[in-house]
This record gives sequence, C-alpha cells and structure tokens, in this order.
Amino acid sequence: MIKGGVPLEFLEELCAKTDLVTVASRYLTLTHRGGNYWARCPFHNEKTASFTIKEDGQFYKCFGCGEAGNVINLVAKMENVDFLTAVEMLAKEANMPLPTDQESEEIKKQKQQRETMYAILKATTDFYHNNLLNNPNSPQGQYIKSRGLTSETIEKFKIGASLNYEGLINHLLQMNFKPADMVLAGVVGRGDHGLYDFYGGRVIFPIFNGFGDVVAFSGRSIEQSPEHTKYKNTSQTLIFNKSEILFGYNFVRELKKQRMLDSIVIVEGHIDVIMCHQAGITNVIGCMGTALTPLHAKKIKTLVDNVILCLDGDSAGANATYKAIDTLKEADLNVRVVRLTGAKDPDEYIKKFGKDKFVEFLENAIDCVDFVLQDSAKKYNLENNSDKNKYVKEALNYISKFTTPAEQEIYLQAVQQKVEIPIDALRNSLTRVKTNSAQKQIEQEGSEIIKDRYVLDGKITILAGILYNKIKNYEDFAGIFNTEDELSELYKFFVSKIKENKPINPSILFDNFKIEPNSAIDKVINYVFPADNVFETIVKDSSKRVKLYSLRTERDKLIQLMNSCLTDVDRYNYLAKIKQIDETINKEKV
Repeated sequence: MIKGGVPLEFLEELCAKTDLVTVASRYLTLTHRGGNYWARCPFHNEKTASFTIKEDGQFYKCFGCGEAGNVINLVAKMENVDFLTAVEMLAKEANMPLPTDQESEEIKKQKQQRETMYAILKATTDFYHNNLLNNPNSPQGQYIKSRGLTSETIEKFKIGASLNYEGLINHLLQMNFKPADMVLAGVVGRGDHGLYDFYGGRVIFPIFNGFGDVVAFSGRSIEQSPEHTKYKNTSQTLIFNKSEILFGYNFVRELKKQRMLDSIVIVEGHIDVIMCHQAGITNVIGCMGTALTPLHAKKIKTLVDNVILCLDGDSAGANATYKAIDTLKEADLNVRVVRLTGAKDPDEYIKKFGKDKFVEFLENAIDCVDFVLQDSAKKYNLENNSDKNKYVKEALNYISKFTTPAEQEIYLQAVQQKVEIPIDALRNSLTRVKTNSAQKQIEQEGSEIIKDRYVLDGKITILAGILYNKIKNYEDFAGIFNTEDELSELYKFFVSKIKENKPINPSILFDNFKIEPNSAIDKVINYVFPADNVFETIVKDSSKRVKLYSLRTERDKLIQLMNSCLTDVDRYNYLAKIKQIDETINKEKV
C-alpha cells in the first residue's frame, strides 16, 4: 500500500528507526514522569503539561486538545510542511533513500516540478540580488538607499532589483530553464508580445518558507502612477500558499531552535519587518498586507503562545486588527495589541523615535480584550441608551468568546464602569449570550445518530488488548468485527500483521488510518488498562455485550422483513430465524 506516494512498509521502517523522544526534544522541553515523557502542548495554550509521549509505542497524545500522532505527524505539524516533506526530512536524517520504484507517475511529476521551481526561484533571487549590488545608482538602488537599509540588511533578506523586462528571461534561458517552467514558478509572465519579467522594473523582496528557501517574490514599484500597483506578488503556486506563508517566519523559526523566542510581534509590511530586524528586534513577522488566516495562526502557534499585534494605525489597520484578534484567539494564542501613535507604521515609528521607544511601546501592549473594550467604546456615545446597548452587546460577545470564567468577572467590571449598569444585570446578559451561542452551535452541528456506548467501548477494549498483546486468542472475536466500520478495519489490519509475524506498534497506525482526536481508534491507542484480572473480566463482558447487540440488531432487521412479507411461507421462514436468534440470545445471557 502507498500513502502520500510512499510505501507503508517504508514508513513503518522509518518510524522504527526514528526515536520520537529525540525528535520531539528539538521542539519541546520534555519531562520524564511515570514511564512517559510530558510537555506543554505545542498545539494549544496550556499552563500545565498534558502532552505525553509514549516511548514504547512511539506516539504522542495531548489529553487537553486531543492531538495525537507519530514522529512523521509531529514533524509535519511543527515544521508546518506536508506529509511527503516531513518524510523526506526524517528519511534524510535516518540515511534512508526514498523509494522511487513504487511512486506513481503523478507523484514523480509533482516532485520534479517542485525541484524545478525551487531551482528557478533560487536562480532568480541571485540574479535580482546581484542586479541591486552591481547597480547601486539605479532607481531601485536609490529607493533602497532612501529607505535607510544597510548592506547587512540587504544581504540578510536577499533584497534585489529587476532593472528591465527581459534580463531575467535571458539569464534563465542561459541556465537551460524552460519558459513554461518560468511561468509556472511565477517569475515570468506571458502577454500579447511574448514573455516578460513579471516583476519588471521593481525592487524585489524574496519570500522565504520556514527552511529559508525562496518560494515567492513581492515586487515594489518605484514609479508613482496609477498604471503601476504599489506591490506585485506571486500568485498561488505548487510551493507557495499565501494563506500560510509569513514574511520573516524563517528567522523567528531559527530563534525558536536556539530557544530565544518567547513571543512574536506581527506587523503588516515587508519594510516594517526589515526595519525592525535592522534595529535588532528580530522576533517580528509580517502578514504582507493580507488578512491573517487560520493557517497563519496555526503556524505561529507551533512556535509561541504569545503574540503582539502592531498593525498600521489607519482605519484599514484598525479593521485588520479586529479580524486578526479573532483569528489568533481561535488558535488559542495569548494576544496583546498596540495602536501606533505619532507614526503610521513601525518603520516610521523607529525612524522618528528610535528603537528603545519602539521596544517600550511593545512592552506596554495591552490584552486584546481590554483593547477591544476600550476601542469599541470610542465608537459609541455612551450617554445615549441605544448606543450604550450596542456597546454592551459587542463587549459581551467578545468577553464570552475569548475569556475564562475568572477573567469574565474582571472584564464585566470594566464594562460596568463605562456604562453604569448593575453588575448583576451584565452577568445575566453574559449568561444569555453564552446560552444562545451554545444553542446555535447545537443547531449547526445537527443531531447525530446515538450509538450503543457499551458496544463501542467493548470493541475498543478488545482491540486495545490485541494491540498491546494482552489478548492472544484474537480469532475468537472475528464475528464481532464483521461490520463495515473503522474498528472492523482496524481488527483486520491487526490480523494481517499477526499472520505476517510482524509486530504491531501504535506508531504505524497513524500512517494507515486517519485518526481524529477522541475518535474510536484514538481511544484504542490510548486505552488505560486496569489490573489483569479485572481486564479479563471486562473482555468477557465486552465480548458478550457486543454479540448480544449484533444479535438484537439482526433480529430487528428480520422483524422488519417479516412484517413486509407477501406470503405466509416467507413469514414462517423469517419467524423461524427470529426464534433461532432468540434462543442464542438467551444462551448468551446465561
């Protein structure tokens, strides 16, 4: 079988050769306790460690948010890469060449396209960068000089210049790249008059992924005219997704590796990030003028729990701040906010007031809910009852979404001081807001089919026993797992491994099944065993319970069929089968 273009046998061997604890220690501070390793979960905000690594099973599980997986899953999430890239990274470390003979033609083609794209973007970056270095008096060079960027900064961010519309194309053709691949990589456009440099005449800012590879460009126009948009950015490609790439992320990721990252400052533009770095404030990333997405927030969450929003002070920046707060809080991040005064953006602020003032400004950032309560109050005339009601509604909505019960009392008192409404009335209103929100969620989710809890628990118990080698007579349970569901598929997987004399390690399940948090298979993997004698009793009871459920289900189906029969002969035959099942049920009960 193949997963993500890689044979499952290869994945099993890779997981067997790669120690999860060693890999996890690169990202997390681990504590050995009770036979397992524990850490604060990197996927949600928590103060006490609920993220555990089972060394013998080579898998992790967070008992707070439910995230679970093997070493490949962890690397993919922590590095924010796709499955195949995570496999490639681990295989390289394990000195295991990726098998190519079993790859589909589509996978081979996609890998080749990716490699070609990276090569074109690397060559393009070098070409633009050398253009700028060799032509400091060009309009592009003069623009860079006017912004106050040093040679060290230009080198660090590989800033470059496109001097015309044909130089890049000629350069790439000399390197034997095909025009079609140049277009696919997003550096060359195709118009009525043929090929042209997509960023012709602009100052070039390369966009890096987390590993320092260039995946896209942003070209800044130096001409002040309506025909030239201020920024021209790479469109979506095979290796660039603007919904998850953040400018400067590669640098903060490096700080994380060096354990020098406690928080991240989020700004808007490329120059804002660059000037902060030049001033020595290096925990800064930029959203490149686009709205922060859940993917951006998830990526930030893999590095830190704390962020400071420092977006532009204009009306667009204010709207962006509100939206960003929602997105970041949904990712369980602690969010503080600063609203720039005396300058339109961080670049201007640093130039006017200096680095120390800007750092002081960041240190005085306020909690995002406090920010929203203060900022939204400015929109209303709180002497007017209608405006007062609107403000209270908006404030309570934020308080209910993003605060704990303990915090809610503090924020309610802040609202009470502004609107002079009795605190008990605000508490009651907040309760109604939360109740209405919960009711809407229930309506959206809809009703689910209620399953027999005992039957499900019984199957989980039996499968856990097989997985952890506490049940040897696995064949005795074949009749229980004859349905079309994930637990029956898991049972068949176990049987096939046992018959092949191959060990069953929990880590391999994550490559063979889609395991959602708190799903049935997740509960099998994380089953907590009682004492052996108690477990034996539970298995017997579980087996009986599942068999009885199956028999009763079959009996109900036969009754439905009998009631719809057209002849007495058919009705008699169904009745005989029902009687036979009744006898079996009575024997099982004894």
